[in-house]
Amino acid sequence: MSDDINLRITGIEPGDEIAGARKLVIRTTRGGIPILLHAAAEPGRAVLCVSGAMGGLDGPARLYARLGLELPRLGIAVARLDYRAPGEFAECLVDAMAALTFLRGIEYSRLATVGHSFGGAVAINAGTIAQGVTGVVAISSQLGGAHMVGDLAPRPLMLVHGTADAILSHQSSEALFERAREPKRLELIAGADHGFSAHGGQLFDLAEKWLIEHT
Repeated sequence: MSDDINLRITGIEPGDEIAGARKLVIRTTRGGIPILLHAAAEPGRAVLCVSGAMGGLDGPARLYARLGLELPRLGIAVARLDYRAPGEFAECLVDAMAALTFLRGIEYSRLATVGHSFGGAVAINAGTIAQGVTGVVAISSQLGGAHMVGDLAPRPLMLVHGTADAILSHQSSEALFERAREPKRLELIAGADHGFSAHGGQLFDLAEKWLIEHT
């Protein structure tokens, strides 16, 4: 399977700068893909963040915004993607693949993918298929669409789930952990809900430390 999956990038449309991040649209033969890029001082390492089925740029408990503020200071760029067609899995995977291709094209050769809920499955699939991916973080991930998790190795995987998730049970991440091969890690956060509304700091600390080590 090719990285563009029947999609071709035709250009990049730059937008406004917001708090040090640059709005971009990746122009493609299937429409524009919005990206918010927090660039690092030097290219090399980058993290691609994708959200749940409703789309958006911030992630659970504004995790992606926080990563965008902190990781570039440590030499890791953060790209926050908003889907063209939220909830349509194949199209969202195409978007993630195009974004990874774009990041490689601007010399980010080591890439990690992070996804929440529906986006956890997108991150796992994109991480399995794309070149240059060094690790995947799947948060409150769904099982549907994540059937490729066994093929992710030797890329490391971290699964994070709250034990009080009323939307997707933590058993979903436990099942993914069983199907995945090493290296893999499962973090269950006691009392956390689907969006980690009262546990955002704990989620951020886990994700930041893991991404620094594995990107």
